[in-house]
Amino acid sequence: MRKIAVKYTGSCSKCGADLPVGGQAMYEKTTGIFCLGCEPKDSEETRMFRQQKADRKADRLDDWASKRVQTANQQLNSHPEIRHDWAFITQPGHIPFRARMFKADDRAFESLAKANSMRARANSLRNVRVKGDADKRRDARRESVRSWLQVGMTVNTAHFGTGKVLKINKNTAKIGETGQSRAYTVNVELSFITKVE
Repeated sequence: MRKIAVKYTGSCSKCGADLPVGGQAMYEKTTGIFCLGCEPKDSEETRMFRQQKADRKADRLDDWASKRVQTANQQLNSHPEIRHDWAFITQPGHIPFRARMFKADDRAFESLAKANSMRARANSLRNVRVKGDADKRRDARRESVRSWLQVGMTVNTAHFGTGKVLKINKNTAKIGETGQSRAYTVNVELSFITKVE
């Protein structure tokens, strides 16, 4: 978050107090604007404010997508009396009404594709991340690998292929191999190690 001079009238996202123009406030695009001292102090509080903002935006996207789908389905189901008239559909030559109907159908399919992308974006917005999430996932992966990793076993590494575990450190393991081409020893992050199938 950064301290800014307020340019527009607004209210604090936490306490609701009015923020006068020209006053000082704390601001972050993904979290909101806060009075001095009201800003989120820890990652979970930041996640809560980001989640609220992201949910509002995702709900708007879902509403827009639903309206697009409804309008597109109405167009695709219009004129049912001639949609299955294959003589009309396949008749050679230019028929202005048929051309208009096909163009409207093309727009409806484009609108359905746009609605799908809006829904996918809404779903991605609902997965809010804050500082520290990646470290937590990496630590969980390290603990998982540490539970089965033993010195002397052969493992796969993401960058160096297979090798034998020579030593297990806190966050890494020393992997080494003496092959016909050359010998190597390298420290590999535990989360990049997998079992040999």
